[in-house]
Order: sequence, then C-alpha cells, then structure tokens
Amino acid sequence: MLTTRDEPVSVWLDSTDLPTRLVYRGSRYRVVDQPTALPRTPEWPSGISHPPTDVRLAPGWRVTGRTDDGTLLVFDLRLAPHGWTVEATYA
Repeated sequence: MLTTRDEPVSVWLDSTDLPTRLVYRGSRYRVVDQPTALPRTPEWPSGISHPPTDVRLAPGWRVTGRTDDGTLLVFDLRLAPHGWTVEATYA
C-alpha cells in the first residue's frame, strides 16, 4: 500500500456509474480494467465478539489506472459526503 486514507480525487463515471478516469495528485489516470465493487460491510478486528450488524460503508470501487506515460496504480475509491476519496493505492 502506498498512501494514507481519504485523499481527495476527481473521478469520472460512465453512463452505468462505473469509473472511467480519475485525477490523483495532479496526474490523470485512465481506468484500464473492469472496476470491482469494494465491500460495503466493514472488517472488524477479531477481538470484537459482537460487531454491529447495521454498519454500511459508502459505495466504492477498486480500479487499475494508467497515466499517458505508462505509470500503473491500483486505487481503492470510496464515495464520501464531499466527493470521491482514495482509501489506498497499490503499485
């Protein structure tokens, strides 16, 4: 993993609400794979014996993006109240 949680990102969606491109830290990435939906239920630590069952996370996607110069990153994107954020990036 390369980044901290909840960094802002600009995301463009197609007509079916799938991410097609994004701008992250000033670089433009085109989505080059099939987006995968992120889980909507949180992963609770193993020490919690009775986790709440009604907690839902906002919608999100895991996508692979490529810049024009060929840089590839995998992004975990999550919709927040103020717009899209990057939860994590992977090289």
